[in-house]
Amino acid sequence: KDSDEVLFPKPVGTYDPHPDVLVETFCDGVPLEKFCRDNADDEDLKARLCEVACRTVTTMIFANNYVHGDLHPGNVFVSPDSKKLVLLDCGIVNEYDDADHDLLVNIIAAFIRMDGRHAAELMANDANRRLAGTGESVRDAEGYVASIENLSKTPRKTDFAFEKVTTYVDYIFNAAARHHVIMNSVFVSIMLAVKVQEGVCLLLNPEIETVKIANPIILKSEAERMKRGGSQAVVDLMKRQAEDALRSFRVKVDRQMTKAKVALEGAS
Repeated sequence: KDSDEVLFPKPVGTYDPHPDVLVETFCDGVPLEKFCRDNADDEDLKARLCEVACRTVTTMIFANNYVHGDLHPGNVFVSPDSKKLVLLDCGIVNEYDDADHDLLVNIIAAFIRMDGRHAAELMANDANRRLAGTGESVRDAEGYVASIENLSKTPRKTDFAFEKVTTYVDYIFNAAARHHVIMNSVFVSIMLAVKVQEGVCLLLNPEIETVKIANPIILKSEAERMKRGGSQAVVDLMKRQAEDALRSFRVKVDRQMTKAKVALEGAS
């Protein structure tokens, strides 16, 4: 639905939707790439719209489970008053069943927590479930889990985790290919949407840290879904929050030790 920040075209009521044709209202605006060229010096305006873009796509994926199926810069405009994003061509929309959506949210939330082992186990278990009856399974499951776990540990030595989502998506897909992990189509399609989101955001603001905007939305979605799962799910959530606090403390210690080591090396 429309908001103060985003505008979608609406079906024209006098024309019934048809599998081949969808008649929608006209939305005026400026193509995103032209808008960026015309407003190259207005960093504040572009940064604001960048945050809107990131928040909108993340909410569609993780909170609403109702995702624009053809989102690319050519379908993203900016309203003439520069106050809203305009998302065009909404004829293709992806919506996933609860089981697949829960899996997706849990995997991404695990990566946010830098718990790559749990994320990899979820993906490997899902692959084995879908391979059941074929005589095949994940090859060297522990090796796959270890490689993804190593990925999640890498950002601990820097000031920010997941600077560029595309780098990590490519790594995950390559590891899956090596270990014969059949990727869930939901995860693949959502990761492609995330990659497109990152491209749109980088057009507006090359310095954007998309995960800082997306993390609260994803973790809130996970918490709400777990609460709907009953008392045991709430207990699991509380346990995971305690583990998060400990992991966060360790990350901070790692970073401080790294900074101290760099400072000492620079002084010597």
